[in-house]
Amino acid sequence: MPHARWIAVGGAIALAAVAAPAGAEDGGRGAGYAAEGPAFDLPADMRVERQEMHVALDSIRLVYVFHASTRRTVHFRFVLPAMPVDASPDAIGLDGQGEVAGLAADRRPLNYLDLSVRVNGAPLALSGRGRALHRGRDVTRQLLDAAVPLLYHLDEEAPWRRLPARTQAMLDADGLLVLDTADWSYQADFEWDQRFEPGDTRVEIRYVPVADYWSDINSAEFPEIAPGGPATRTYCIDDALRRAYFRHPAYDLFTIAHGWVAPAGRHGRTAHYRLVVDKGAAANMVAFCPAAARKTAATTFEWSAADVTPDRPFGALFFIAPDKQERERNPDQ
Repeated sequence: MPHARWIAVGGAIALAAVAAPAGAEDGGRGAGYAAEGPAFDLPADMRVERQEMHVALDSIRLVYVFHASTRRTVHFRFVLPAMPVDASPDAIGLDGQGEVAGLAADRRPLNYLDLSVRVNGAPLALSGRGRALHRGRDVTRQLLDAAVPLLYHLDEEAPWRRLPARTQAMLDADGLLVLDTADWSYQADFEWDQRFEPGDTRVEIRYVPVADYWSDINSAEFPEIAPGGPATRTYCIDDALRRAYFRHPAYDLFTIAHGWVAPAGRHGRTAHYRLVVDKGAAANMVAFCPAAARKTAATTFEWSAADVTPDRPFGALFFIAPDKQERERNPDQ
């Protein structure tokens, strides 16, 4: 099973690229680096018969069942979240390839969230591209024309001071370096052309989300989850969860998010939609919208609807309980 990616909120990593779930801003804390997709435009004679979203702290699985009346080919695109270039090597996924990978990261995008696609159970090969973004501007070509790698490995020496003086001056003048650290983000997106035969086709997409850790929480106050607080509004936190938290305020809090793409060409709504959220362990808690989701097992919650089109960002706030050994060492927590 892939390992979850973790980013500390309030630490040294900038969160400019974070996409918040629908609802209010959550008190300035991150809401998860949100992947977006899949994006696709369906012809008029195709529809989404069923759509499912399965969410856990370390995995997201999206399932679509498309129905086609005739043979069709549809283009799909899936955009990974923009990641700070100085993120941990594990999160970026350089795998020790250093500057070589960084200089080819536009043509050979790094799959840093372990994105995979299966069609009717068979794995699908993905193509795509990577780009460097600085304050909303694409600076990929500018960097590569100056032989500056889009990515670098934190365990190696940063390459900036080995570059020609003119290149260093350009990076400084354009604000691309801050205290000898790259100030741009790296983003990869993947795409594929899917051929549909008449009838139903199942497309399953999996990836490992990036979870934001909520640091520096004042458990005695914690206004974000108070009635009417920003996290309460964003994640539909109710009184029962709030009371459970304050009885033992020793949870670690993480958020993850997924951004749906507006279905401009979908030609109709999803006939059957199902959302499943797994909190991972019975001692954990999770908050997400809609509030009408029902508990279906010791760790899972479910919400279903008919004739809908999910097109607003989804976010979940996980309350992870300390393990049994830690509770025994700290019985007052």
